[in-house]
Amino acid sequence: MGTITKRLVKVFFLVLPFLAGASVAIAQSGGKTYKWVDDKGVVHYSDKVPLEAVNRDQTVLDNQARQVRRIEATPLESQRKLSEEEAEKQRLERVQKDIAERKDRALLLSYLKEEDLDFARNRALSSLDVQIESSKAVLAQQQARHRSLLERRETGGVLPEGELETLEADIEIRGGIIERNIREKETVRAKYERDKQRWRELKEAEKARFEAERQANKK
Repeated sequence: MGTITKRLVKVFFLVLPFLAGASVAIAQSGGKTYKWVDDKGVVHYSDKVPLEAVNRDQTVLDNQARQVRRIEATPLESQRKLSEEEAEKQRLERVQKDIAERKDRALLLSYLKEEDLDFARNRALSSLDVQIESSKAVLAQQQARHRSLLERRETGGVLPEGELETLEADIEIRGGIIERNIREKETVRAKYERDKQRWRELKEAEKARFEAERQANKK
Protein backbone atom coordinates (compact mmCIF):
# COMPACT_ATOMS: atom_id res chain seq x y z
CA MET A 1 0.00 0.00 0.00
CA GLY A 2 1.39 3.35 -0.99
CA THR A 3 2.25 6.18 1.39
CA ILE A 4 -0.63 8.40 0.14
CA THR A 5 -3.15 5.58 0.55
CA LYS A 6 -1.99 4.96 4.10
CA ARG A 7 -2.41 8.63 4.94
CA LEU A 8 -5.98 8.69 3.52
CA VAL A 9 -6.90 5.64 5.58
CA LYS A 10 -5.47 7.28 8.68
CA VAL A 11 -7.43 10.49 8.07
CA PHE A 12 -10.62 8.49 7.51
CA PHE A 13 -10.30 6.72 10.84
CA LEU A 14 -9.56 10.03 12.56
CA VAL A 15 -12.74 11.77 11.26
CA LEU A 16 -14.90 8.66 11.56
CA PRO A 17 -15.93 9.39 15.19
CA PHE A 18 -17.01 12.92 14.23
CA LEU A 19 -19.06 11.67 11.28
CA ALA A 20 -20.69 9.10 13.51
CA GLY A 21 -21.51 11.73 16.11
CA ALA A 22 -23.05 14.00 13.48
CA SER A 23 -25.13 11.12 12.13
CA VAL A 24 -26.42 10.33 15.60
CA ALA A 25 -27.31 13.99 16.21
CA ILE A 26 -29.22 14.17 12.94
CA ALA A 27 -31.01 10.94 13.65
CA GLN A 28 -32.00 12.12 17.12
CA SER A 29 -33.39 15.35 15.68
CA GLY A 30 -35.54 13.50 13.18
CA GLY A 31 -32.98 13.83 10.42
CA LYS A 32 -33.10 17.66 10.36
CA THR A 33 -30.29 20.17 10.61
CA TYR A 34 -30.78 23.93 10.99
CA LYS A 35 -28.44 26.27 9.17
CA TRP A 36 -28.19 29.94 10.13
CA VAL A 37 -25.75 32.88 9.97
CA ASP A 38 -24.85 35.10 12.93
CA ASP A 39 -24.08 38.85 12.98
CA LYS A 40 -20.45 38.22 12.03
CA GLY A 41 -21.39 36.19 8.97
CA VAL A 42 -20.38 32.87 10.50
CA VAL A 43 -22.47 29.91 9.32
CA HIS A 44 -23.79 27.60 12.06
CA TYR A 45 -25.36 24.13 11.94
CA SER A 46 -27.38 22.60 14.78
CA ASP A 47 -29.98 19.89 15.37
CA LYS A 48 -32.38 22.37 17.00
CA VAL A 49 -33.03 26.07 16.73
CA PRO A 50 -30.89 27.94 19.28
CA LEU A 51 -32.25 30.98 21.05
CA GLU A 52 -29.91 33.36 19.22
CA ALA A 53 -31.23 32.14 15.84
CA VAL A 54 -34.93 32.67 16.52
CA ASN A 55 -35.05 36.07 14.84
CA ARG A 56 -32.89 35.07 11.87
CA ASP A 57 -33.47 33.39 8.53
CA GLN A 58 -32.89 29.64 8.79
CA THR A 59 -32.51 26.77 6.34
CA VAL A 60 -33.68 23.27 7.31
CA LEU A 61 -31.56 20.46 5.83
CA ASP A 62 -32.30 16.73 5.66
CA ASN A 63 -29.81 13.97 6.54
CA GLN A 64 -28.29 14.35 3.09
CA ALA A 65 -27.70 18.10 3.52
CA ARG A 66 -30.50 18.98 1.10
CA GLN A 67 -32.70 22.00 1.77
CA VAL A 68 -36.21 20.93 2.71
CA ARG A 69 -37.61 24.15 4.16
CA ARG A 70 -36.88 27.84 4.53
CA ILE A 71 -37.80 29.65 7.76
CA GLU A 72 -38.13 33.41 7.49
CA ALA A 73 -36.88 35.53 10.35
CA THR A 74 -39.55 36.58 12.82
CA PRO A 75 -39.48 40.40 13.07
CA LEU A 76 -39.03 41.92 16.48
CA GLU A 77 -41.89 43.97 17.90
CA SER A 78 -39.87 47.17 17.42
CA GLN A 79 -39.15 46.20 13.81
CA ARG A 80 -42.80 45.40 13.19
CA LYS A 81 -43.91 48.77 14.58
CA LEU A 82 -41.25 50.52 12.51
CA SER A 83 -42.48 48.75 9.38
CA GLU A 84 -46.08 49.72 10.15
CA GLU A 85 -45.09 53.35 10.76
CA GLU A 86 -43.10 53.43 7.51
CA ALA A 87 -46.05 51.96 5.62
CA GLU A 88 -48.40 54.57 7.12
CA LYS A 89 -45.93 57.34 6.27
CA GLN A 90 -45.73 56.15 2.67
CA ARG A 91 -49.55 55.93 2.50
CA LEU A 92 -49.91 59.53 3.72
CA GLU A 93 -47.26 60.69 1.25
CA ARG A 94 -49.20 59.03 -1.59
CA VAL A 95 -52.43 60.66 -0.41
CA GLN A 96 -50.79 64.09 -0.21
CA LYS A 97 -49.22 63.63 -3.62
CA ASP A 98 -52.59 62.64 -5.10
CA ILE A 99 -54.27 65.70 -3.54
CA ALA A 100 -51.53 67.99 -4.87
CA GLU A 101 -51.83 66.52 -8.37
CA ARG A 102 -55.61 66.95 -8.36
CA LYS A 103 -55.22 70.58 -7.24
CA ASP A 104 -52.75 71.19 -10.05
CA ARG A 105 -55.12 69.72 -12.63
CA ALA A 106 -58.01 71.80 -11.29
CA LEU A 107 -55.85 74.93 -11.39
CA LEU A 108 -54.94 74.43 -15.05
CA LEU A 109 -58.50 73.58 -16.03
CA SER A 110 -60.03 76.53 -14.14
CA TYR A 111 -57.76 79.26 -15.49
CA LEU A 112 -56.68 79.38 -19.12
CA LYS A 113 -54.86 82.71 -18.73
CA GLU A 114 -53.07 84.39 -15.86
CA GLU A 115 -55.55 87.26 -16.10
CA ASP A 116 -58.31 84.79 -15.20
CA LEU A 117 -56.74 84.40 -11.78
CA ASP A 118 -56.70 88.17 -11.29
CA PHE A 119 -60.35 88.34 -12.27
CA ALA A 120 -61.31 85.58 -9.81
CA ARG A 121 -59.30 87.25 -7.04
CA ASN A 122 -60.91 90.65 -7.63
CA ARG A 123 -64.38 89.10 -7.70
CA ALA A 124 -63.74 87.37 -4.34
CA LEU A 125 -62.40 90.62 -2.85
CA SER A 126 -65.39 92.58 -4.15
CA SER A 127 -67.77 90.12 -2.52
CA LEU A 128 -66.01 90.61 0.81
CA ASP A 129 -66.10 94.39 0.36
CA VAL A 130 -69.88 94.24 -0.10
CA GLN A 131 -70.21 92.20 3.10
CA ILE A 132 -67.97 94.61 5.00
CA GLU A 133 -69.88 97.70 3.83
CA SER A 134 -73.21 96.06 4.63
CA SER A 135 -72.02 95.14 8.11
CA LYS A 136 -70.68 98.64 8.66
CA ALA A 137 -74.04 100.12 7.71
CA VAL A 138 -75.87 97.88 10.17
CA LEU A 139 -73.24 98.58 12.82
CA ALA A 140 -73.70 102.34 12.37
CA GLN A 141 -77.46 101.97 12.95
CA GLN A 142 -76.86 99.85 16.04
CA GLN A 143 -74.34 102.32 17.44
CA ALA A 144 -76.74 105.22 16.86
CA ARG A 145 -79.51 103.35 18.67
CA HIS A 146 -77.07 102.51 21.46
CA ARG A 147 -76.20 106.20 21.94
CA SER A 148 -79.87 107.09 21.95
CA LEU A 149 -80.59 104.59 24.71
CA LEU A 150 -77.69 105.81 26.80
CA GLU A 151 -78.88 109.43 26.47
CA ARG A 152 -82.41 108.41 27.52
CA ARG A 153 -81.05 106.57 30.55
CA GLU A 154 -78.94 109.58 31.57
CA THR A 155 -82.01 111.84 31.47
CA GLY A 156 -83.99 109.41 33.63
CA GLY A 157 -85.99 107.86 30.81
CA VAL A 158 -87.20 104.27 30.95
CA LEU A 159 -85.48 101.85 28.59
CA PRO A 160 -87.12 98.85 26.93
CA GLU A 161 -86.27 95.82 29.05
CA GLY A 162 -83.13 94.05 27.90
CA GLU A 163 -82.72 96.13 24.72
CA LEU A 164 -79.50 97.83 25.77
CA GLU A 165 -77.80 94.56 26.72
CA THR A 166 -78.95 92.85 23.52
CA LEU A 167 -77.83 95.80 21.42
CA GLU A 168 -74.37 95.83 23.00
CA ALA A 169 -73.95 92.10 22.29
CA ASP A 170 -75.07 92.60 18.68
CA ILE A 171 -72.59 95.48 18.24
CA GLU A 172 -69.74 93.30 19.48
CA ILE A 173 -70.74 90.45 17.14
CA ARG A 174 -71.09 92.80 14.17
CA GLY A 175 -67.66 94.32 14.84
CA GLY A 176 -66.16 90.81 14.96
CA ILE A 177 -67.73 89.95 11.60
CA ILE A 178 -66.20 93.05 10.03
CA GLU A 179 -62.75 92.22 11.42
CA ARG A 180 -62.96 88.64 10.15
CA ASN A 181 -63.95 89.81 6.68
CA ILE A 182 -61.03 92.23 6.60
CA ARG A 183 -58.64 89.43 7.58
CA GLU A 184 -60.26 87.17 4.99
CA LYS A 185 -59.36 89.67 2.29
CA GLU A 186 -55.68 89.25 3.15
CA THR A 187 -56.10 85.48 3.09
CA VAL A 188 -57.72 85.67 -0.35
CA ARG A 189 -54.92 87.85 -1.72
CA ALA A 190 -52.27 85.42 -0.41
CA LYS A 191 -54.15 82.40 -1.78
CA TYR A 192 -54.45 83.78 -5.29
CA GLU A 193 -50.82 84.90 -5.23
CA ARG A 194 -49.80 81.31 -4.42
CA ASP A 195 -52.15 79.96 -7.07
CA LYS A 196 -50.74 82.36 -9.64
CA GLN A 197 -47.17 81.32 -8.86
CA ARG A 198 -48.09 77.63 -9.09
CA TRP A 199 -50.04 78.22 -12.31
CA ARG A 200 -46.92 79.82 -13.84
CA GLU A 201 -44.78 76.85 -12.75
CA LEU A 202 -47.22 74.35 -14.24
CA LYS A 203 -47.41 76.28 -17.49
CA GLU A 204 -43.62 76.44 -17.73
CA ALA A 205 -43.39 72.69 -17.09
CA GLU A 206 -46.12 72.05 -19.68
CA LYS A 207 -44.31 74.23 -22.21
CA ALA A 208 -40.99 72.45 -21.56
CA ARG A 209 -42.67 69.05 -21.94
CA PHE A 210 -44.25 70.00 -25.26
CA GLU A 211 -40.93 71.36 -26.51
CA ALA A 212 -39.13 68.15 -25.51
CA GLU A 213 -41.76 66.08 -27.32
CA ARG A 214 -41.46 68.30 -30.40
CA GLN A 215 -37.69 67.89 -30.46
CA ALA A 216 -38.02 64.14 -29.99
CA ASN A 217 -40.44 63.87 -32.93
CA LYS A 218 -37.93 65.66 -35.16
CA LYS A 219 -35.33 62.92 -34.63
